Amino acid sequence: MPKKHLPSLTDLPPFSPKDFLAFERHKWSDPEYNAERLMLKRKLHAIGEPLRAHLLQAGEDLLLRTSLHHPYVYNGHRVDSLWLYLSPSDKAKQPLRDLLGVEFAADTDASYIHANLVLEIDFQGLNLGLRVHERAWWDTQNAKSRCAERAGAEEFADLLNGVNERYALRMHDWKQVYRCGRLRWDDVLNYFRRFTPGVHRLNVLRTVPKGEAEATDSGLFSRVAEEFRSLLPVYRFLLWSPDNNHLGLKGG
Repeated sequence: MPKKHLPSLTDLPPFSPKDFLAFERHKWSDPEYNAERLMLKRKLHAIGEPLRAHLLQAGEDLLLRTSLHHPYVYNGHRVDSLWLYLSPSDKAKQPLRDLLGVEFAADTDASYIHANLVLEIDFQGLNLGLRVHERAWWDTQNAKSRCAERAGAEEFADLLNGVNERYALRMHDWKQVYRCGRLRWDDVLNYFRRFTPGVHRLNVLRTVPKGEAEATDSGLFSRVAEEFRSLLPVYRFLLWSPDNNHLGLKGG
C-alpha cells in the first residue's frame, strides 16, 4: 500500500477572515450552519496531519482529533469554536487504564480528557498550545505532587521558560497569567497551591487575535509546528506514565 502523501506545512491554505465568521453568535446553535463548520473542521484536520507528522519526527506519537462541528449534547448544543487536538496514543494510555481500572474507563478513553496540544479557532481569533482538561485529574494531580517541592517546581519552571515567551501558564479561565520565559520556581508553587485537580484546567497557551496579520499568514502553521515541538518537554512533564508516577496509587 503506497504511503499517504502529506502536504508540507508551508503548502497548507491559511485561515481566511471568512473562517472566523463561522462562529458568529447567531450561528452557534443553528444546524443550518453545520455545512459551513464541517468545511472548517476538515481544514483543521488537514492542518493537523502534517503537525502530527512533525511531532512524530520529534519522538511523540499522538492521535489527531477534531471537535464536533454540529450542536449536540456533548457541546451544550452550541458550537462557538472548533479545534484540532493531538492527544496521547492508545498505547500510551494503556498503563493509565491498568492503574485506574474500569471505574475511570470512560474518562481515560476520551481523547480530549488528557494533556493535549491544541489549535482552536473562534470568532475572536486563534488559541494554541497545551491544554489539560479539568477531568484529567491524574495528570494534574501528578504534576501538583511533583511540584510540591522546590526541585520539581524549578524543573517545571525551567521547561516553561524554554517555550516562546508569547505563551503563558494559566489556570482554567482565571485572568492571572504566568508568562513563559519569566517564571520562578515559587510562581509554580503558588500556581499549584491554588490549583485543584479535577476542578481546574491547566493551560499553556497563546492567542492570536483575528485582526493580527499572523492569524491569516501562510507561515503560521510552520511556526505552530515548532512551537508545539518546544512544548513537548512540558507535555511529557505533565503526562502521567509509569516512569512519571507521583500519584502514589497501585493498579488493581
